[in-house]
Order: sequence, then C-alpha cells, then structure tokens
Amino acid sequence: MFAVAMARIATISSSGCLVVSLACAGPDSGGAEPVPSSPASAAQEPAPEQAPGHSAAHGEDHGHGDHGHGDHGHGGHGHAAPDPHHKGAGHHKHHRFDNAEEWAKQFDSPERAAWQKPDAVVESFALAPDATVADIGAGTGYFAARFAAALPSGRVYAQDVEPDMVRYLGERAQKAGLENMVAVKGAAADPSLPAPVDLVFLCDVYHHIDDVEAYFGALAGSLTAGGRVAIVDFKKDAPEDAPGPPAAMRVAADDVVARLSAIGYQLARRDDALLEYQYILEFTRAS
Repeated sequence: MFAVAMARIATISSSGCLVVSLACAGPDSGGAEPVPSSPASAAQEPAPEQAPGHSAAHGEDHGHGDHGHGDHGHGGHGHAAPDPHHKGAGHHKHHRFDNAEEWAKQFDSPERAAWQKPDAVVESFALAPDATVADIGAGTGYFAARFAAALPSGRVYAQDVEPDMVRYLGERAQKAGLENMVAVKGAAADPSLPAPVDLVFLCDVYHHIDDVEAYFGALAGSLTAGGRVAIVDFKKDAPEDAPGPPAAMRVAADDVVARLSAIGYQLARRDDALLEYQYILEFTRAS
C-alpha cells in the first residue's frame, strides 16, 4: 500500500476484520462517500501540483517532495512531480495528487516493491478471510488491492481525499475484478468511514497529519470491538538518500507510540525488522 502523500488533515485508516485504505487527501470538507467502481467515479484533474492548505492525504508519498505525511498540513507548497526514485528531494507535507496515472508510475513501481515488501506487510496482520480493512490515504491502491485479493470474503475501503485518486481506485477495482474493494472519497479532518472496520491501515500517512490527537480520536469511533490501527512510516534514522521524506519530516516510532498512548491507544505490536526503511506499529484501543 503505497499511499504516501496526502492532503492536510488539519482537524482531522472477531473473525471478520475490516480494513480501510485512505489514499490522497484533498481539499475536501465533506464526509467520506463511497464511490462506485466505475471509470466515471471522479473527475480527472490537471497534472500533479500542490495547493495551499492541503491536509493529510496520500500515504503513497515516496518522493521527498511535498509529503502529505505527519500533520497533513505541514511543509511548503512547492510543485512536486512524481519522483521515480522515491527520493525525498522536494518532499512536502501538502502534496496534491492529481493525474493518478502519472503517480501510479511511482507508487506502483517495481523499485518500490523491493523495499516496501507489500505482500509481506499484508501477511503480517494475519487477517481472517472475511476481515474488513480501511486503507487510509490509499493513493493508487498499492496496498488496498493487495488487501482485497487477500480477503476474498472481506471488504476493503480504499479511501483518499483526492478526487482523481478516488476515480483511479474505482477503475482499478473494476479492472482487477475486485468487487470487495470500495473507493471512498474522504474528508481532510475526519476519517468518516462508511462502516466500522477491524483494521485501519495507514502507510506513509502519519507524518502528514497535523492534528494527531483529533484525527486518531475520531478514528477510534470507526473501529469494531477489538479493532486495530496499523501505522507504517519511515524510520527517523533511515539514510537521507532512502525512499520517503527527508529526515526533518520523519517521525520516530517512539514519538508515535507516546502520542497515541496518551489518547487511549495501546501498542500491540512493533516491527522494526521486516522493512529496511520503515517501522510497523499496531495499536488497539486501551480497555
């Protein structure tokens, strides 16, 4: 799941697991809205550019441009084009993700698979076949499509705030025959998922979120009993030339744990070994 750049989330992811994939967040203030898997699900916009005030959106920010991670509203608003090498130069917190087909060349590149290990990441959650997942900042559906394929009896909400990404997600689900993958138009300040989920997955999205406490506080209401929140993001000490945002935009895993623990989440699993450049943090709600 390669949703790294998102719009700014200023005020803002049992046997059956529910996973929601939230892709690029755009300047939208309405609630999440399921979008049919059809080519006309959303209007296509101009080439990639950044817009002021963009909130947390894409978790697929693998270039050092305007990463939409962390506080989804930080960073400058320079124009960032897709970087085929997923490097941090030009990485900003408020990416715009128009022209999904161009971004797909970066987000879904073979080079990314080598270090992202998407199949291994999906398998690490040991989801039941009928689980429901939400992929927040789903982008082009890098992870959402894999979750959908792994959950034949489940459902995957591929959420993004960028209209063109939502269009692309719907078309991707249709072309791949993934009837259990639903494209969802999200809002910047609230997950607004269509239904409670067993797993909320955020890949390269956390560092784009501005108001962590407000966003994850709202997200708690979208979890089923025993539901989990999984965060995959770049290690603070990853090499400067590694994929992802520059060091200044990365958030240490310990800091993520501290902030979420303070608002009622409990760390259930931490994996620093599976991925070379990223950590995996899995949380449940504290009882």
